[in-house]
Order: sequence, then C-alpha cells, then structure tokens
Amino acid sequence: MSAPRVLLIDDDAALRFALGKALARRGFQVSEAASGEAALELLRAESPPEVALLDLRMRGIDGLEVLRRLGGRGATRVLVLTGHGTVQAAVEAMRLGAFSFLEKPVDADVLEPLIRQALHSLRPAARGGETQLVGDGRAMQRVRAFVERIAPSDETVTIFGETGTGKEVVARELHVRSRRAGGPFVAMNAACVPRELFESELFGHRRGAFTGATADRPGLFREAQGGTLFIDELAELPLDSQAKLLRALEARAVRPVGESREVAVDARIVAATNRDLSVEVREGRFREDLFYRLQVFPIVLPPLRERLEDLPALSAHLLARVAVEPPTLTDDALRALSQYHWPGNVRELLNVLRRAALFAEDGRIDGALVVRMTSASVFGQEPASPPAGAAGTGSAPSGTTNLAEVERAHIEQVLTAMEGNVTRAAVALGIDRRTLQRKMKSYGLPEA
Repeated sequence: MSAPRVLLIDDDAALRFALGKALARRGFQVSEAASGEAALELLRAESPPEVALLDLRMRGIDGLEVLRRLGGRGATRVLVLTGHGTVQAAVEAMRLGAFSFLEKPVDADVLEPLIRQALHSLRPAARGGETQLVGDGRAMQRVRAFVERIAPSDETVTIFGETGTGKEVVARELHVRSRRAGGPFVAMNAACVPRELFESELFGHRRGAFTGATADRPGLFREAQGGTLFIDELAELPLDSQAKLLRALEARAVRPVGESREVAVDARIVAATNRDLSVEVREGRFREDLFYRLQVFPIVLPPLRERLEDLPALSAHLLARVAVEPPTLTDDALRALSQYHWPGNVRELLNVLRRAALFAEDGRIDGALVVRMTSASVFGQEPASPPAGAAGTGSAPSGTTNLAEVERAHIEQVLTAMEGNVTRAAVALGIDRRTLQRKMKSYGLPEA
C-alpha cells in the first residue's frame, strides 16, 4: 500500500524542510509548493495529494484565495496552518472548505492525528442501498422519501436550509441514486467565485476572451457533462448570470464567454441556498422567473436543533468518518449534545466530534468533554451548560456563577490536560494561539 501523500504549501522554505522531515518519519509521502500558484496546479492535477497543509499568509495568492479558487471542488482535504490566525480566519477557511485549522508553530504529534482523520474522511461515500442521509426522525424520513422519488429523474432540484445542514450531502445522494451516478459530480460554491468570473466559471471561455484568459476553458456545465452540477450559495449569483443560468436550464445549452454560438450541455442541476429566495425576489436581488423555475422540486432541510432525536445515530455516523477506531458516546455525552443549540448545525457537530475524538480517554467521550468542545466552538456562541450529573474532568466547578469564571476555569483545565502546552490547548479549545494568550493574560494565567 502506497504512503499517504501530503502537500506542504508555504513560502517558508525552512518550515517546509523541517515539517516535511517530521512527516516523512511518520510514514507520509511529502511534496512541496512554495506559492499559491504552484499549489493550485498540483491540487487541480489528475491525481492530487490526499491532504494539503496550507499556509494562509503567502506572497502572491494567499491561502484563503487558494481555497476560494478551489471552490470546494478539490479531492484533497486541506488543513490550514498560519502564524497569523484569528477565529474569523478559521471560520472563513472552514466555510471555504478547509478540513481543519491550526496555528503555527505546530507540533507534528498534534498534526499527525489530524492528517489521519482527514485521510479517513476520504473513504468513498456509500452507494446503492446505504444512505448518507442519517436519522430516523420524521423530518429526515420525509427528506429521504423525496430524494428516492426524485433522484431517478433529470429534473432540477433546489435544496433550502441553514448553513451546515448538509445540503451538499443531499445533492450527492441525489447524484448517486440517479441514472447519472457513473458521471461526474461537479460542485461550485458561488460565494467563493469573484463576481466578474461567474460566467467564465459556469459557461467557460475562449482563449483571449478577456485579460488573463490564456487558454480555452470548458466551464462547469461541460465539466459535469453526463453527470450533476451542484451550485451552492445560489443567491450569490449576480442578476445577469441568473438570466444566463435560466437560459441554460431551459435550452440545455450554454454560450462560453467570447463564443458566438451556444454549445449543447447535458448536466442535471442541483442548486442550494441558505436564503429565503422569495425575500430575495421582493428586494430585487433574485430573478422572479428563475425563482419559479427552481421552485418545482424544492427540498427543505431542517436545522439540527429541530431534529435532536437523530443525534445518537448521526453522531455515531460522523465519528465513524473521523476516527479509525471511533470512541463511544456516554449517556451524559448524548445529553450534553442534545442541550446545545447547534448554530452551525451538522457541520458544527462534525467539528465538535472531530476534536472530541482526539481528546477522548479510554475510547469514551463523556458529557464534560462535549461541554469543553461546544463551549470552544469557532461559531462563537455562548457555552453549552453541562448536563445534570455530568462527570469527568473538564466540568465547570461548583459555585461558578458568571461566564468569565466558567471560561477561566475551562481554560485552566484544558491547559492542565495539555501539560501547559499553549498550542495544543488552543487546538483543543478551537481558537488560535494568540487569542488564547490574550485570554490567559486577561485572567492572570501564567504561560509556561
């Protein structure tokens, strides 16, 4: 079996050398890219690396721009590393498709399990009878029934739901259960594409059609020929591109930028948005004719807070994705999960469980550990309250009555668990190292 391939993307040659050596000793096949431009070539190659470690601050194309240009379409799991991290940068990187986020300097002992998790998450999605739409609650039963009924057709489907509810999971399920399952599944996040490049991205362009068009490009419609084109964040499309999308849906043809004639295309369109399109229409940001065209087969995904009965099965499913030997969830862990409000929905649940799996002891995740992970969520919400009777290290001390005291106690406990290592503690808390140092200073906590 060949060694897993890891790409180091950083303009610091010394860091690439040191980290490359450390990862090679741990059994990884390491390659390097000294710039964002070089990285994009390797990440878009026919056989890209399984995992990339991406620096955010680089000359030329920076790390966030690399993620934007990939548009969530890459086959590589990207771990973002930065010496200048902020919680806002972490959220943006995760929104753009990053698998995880760490601040430099990073210990290879901390990095290796994250790489292993990323590799484990790459295993092929189930096809055929096993569904990826997990949960036996009434809401998910309705979603599964609708998907099974509409998947075999070629009709356009629009998926509505809050950020993180699993819209792309549903889109992929529609694809693998369709007659187009053998064709490509091409995903585009409209929020990640510069507005002036929408038409080129969707419909393609001729060489010389505009400044920077150095070669012909087929566009995503033609890349998805015989398969499915998934357009996420649909409401981000500008009005003129919406008109051309409507034309493509009706005529099954596109006109590449710089071409005088249309080209026939055969791709099923699945769109998704977290906005209320009827409001967008009323306020003039979305075309009414396209709105009605997309309303024929809508799927509405419930937020996680409205399907808490699915948490046990969903959590077990997600833990199996992120850990080779998944830890078990205790009863008080499940209570803690059900008492949290999940502003980031299933995506946040996945992040919480991924971090909890790293710090689980004796193969178990207890309620106190869940509270630690949810209270440190990058979604920036208020901490979850510990469930009644939660046991184990990490629970808030009795008598703690205000949020600052809870936070201070929580930071002290995590630092103790990490033997005073600030970088590891920041990873466990889900914040960057500088933010943790500022909090430690404000609470009078010494840095080892």
